[in-house]
Amino acid sequence: MLVSKCYNNSMYKEFTAPEWRKLFKLPDDYSVSGILVYGAWDKPKQTSILEKHLADMGIEFQLNPLPDFLSGMSELVIDGKHYWFAVAYGGAILSEYVHLACMFGSRKNILIGSCGGLFEQMNSGDFILPTYVNGNESSTRLYQREVSDHKHMPDQALGDSLTNRIDAKYKIHRGPTITCQAMMGETLQDIKDWSAAGYFGVEMEAATVIAVSNHFKVPATALLVVGDNLIKGEAVGGEGYENARVFREEVRVQQYHAAILELLK
Repeated sequence: MLVSKCYNNSMYKEFTAPEWRKLFKLPDDYSVSGILVYGAWDKPKQTSILEKHLADMGIEFQLNPLPDFLSGMSELVIDGKHYWFAVAYGGAILSEYVHLACMFGSRKNILIGSCGGLFEQMNSGDFILPTYVNGNESSTRLYQREVSDHKHMPDQALGDSLTNRIDAKYKIHRGPTITCQAMMGETLQDIKDWSAAGYFGVEMEAATVIAVSNHFKVPATALLVVGDNLIKGEAVGGEGYENARVFREEVRVQQYHAAILELLK
């Protein structure tokens, strides 16, 4: 039995794709062409937004639930291919979703979402394409054990292709970002230190997506939108953040549009 194998011979990392398919009661030939991750906590809202964007783009699709442990994601079926859409807040279960997507054949893994700005020249609604992501969480250390400096590298070609799909009127910054999965534990000194070290933004998922993908040699990247620019003293709920809400909604349309086109390419 599958569980017996784990306890007697190996750990979960050694499970094969057929064994995972059997565990989740998926068809023997089930495959995933790509995974799109939105870094957030509000799955119903983000799923609704995804559906609206797909409809507005004229793309015929089915959005199906996934069973049991996979139920935190949705299955997007387009032209007979299966894509996964995950809304994740932090890296624990996300590392497992990306792991499984890679095992089932994913060709590209894309993270979109927002981040806190750490660069004074940025404004709410600007894009950041990470040149590398600093991650020092278990979800990065165990998947890229050889990376001693905690710098996890996105796929440059995928990032370039993704940003080329963004309208030229929007500002895109390229620079390093940092993943911190304990937002409420961040201090003002942390923000100052990260900014002084040259990081452009801080978020909760990018290092996980990239480290797990790199382990499996699957191209991955992130395209982030600055929500609140922390180094300028902005915060969620503040006046500046609220004033930029409409513009951020406009930018999010661009973000989804670019990610969907790149995923289906």
